[in-house]
Amino acid sequence: MAITQYCNFSADLARPRQRSVRVNGLATCLRLEEVYWTIIEKLAREESLSVGKLISRWALEMDLAHEDVWNFTGYVRVICVVQLMKRAGSMPGHGSDAAPGLAARDVQ
Repeated sequence: MAITQYCNFSADLARPRQRSVRVNGLATCLRLEEVYWTIIEKLAREESLSVGKLISRWALEMDLAHEDVWNFTGYVRVICVVQLMKRAGSMPGHGSDAAPGLAARDVQ
């Protein structure tokens, strides 16, 4: 069997999971792949917030920025990826002084 470079992770991380959360007081469900829930849980722990409160903060920031978002679940996925990129120092305009902590290896 060939060793893979890009697909060397548990397929469970790609399995979608629907989860009920309260976003700014309103009950809603988000369906995200397990890897995103892992990232969100790690980010929430780092900020001493519940998953719902962290996602509520993201929704509020989105509203305050007057962003037009047609797919909130996609927006959450992008936030997760951007946070990983910032921490890895690979975001354009962001140096390697990004917050330490969550690295790609932490979600495997």
